Amino acid sequence: MNLSFVVLEGSNIMKSLHTLISITFSIVALWLVIRSIRGIRMGTAYRALDKYLSYSFIITLYLQLIFGLILYANPSSAGENKYTGIEDALKLASKRFWPIEHIVLMLFALMIANLGLIVSAQTNIDKEKHRKILIYYVVALMMIIISLSAI
Repeated sequence: MNLSFVVLEGSNIMKSLHTLISITFSIVALWLVIRSIRGIRMGTAYRALDKYLSYSFIITLYLQLIFGLILYANPSSAGENKYTGIEDALKLASKRFWPIEHIVLMLFALMIANLGLIVSAQTNIDKEKHRKILIYYVVALMMIIISLSAI
């Protein structure tokens, strides 16, 4: 029996964690949006699960920020963007500016999601909580989608 092991470098581990947290975030975001729409349409109560999902949305965004900044600060993770001359660097201008645009949009998305959590926590009416969570978190999701579309 031949066993082969894959040795992961530090940057590969960070990329894998970043991807895993992205998948977790996507699941939480979809579940949260569905529950918020149902809460608005059917007038269901804002339950502990809704609160848990809202906090999970924010926590996964913070984790994405931490791992993304680690990846951005690690020069070995940008191995595919080696420039051999000025001509190559100019050809890859979009790849050079994408990390900056991505980080800025992700920071704004995180701020909007935090604002949504704060505003919804100050509301006592369940339907309004669902509505505010839906509005702010969907805006944050749209910013995330826009930041990913530049890849």
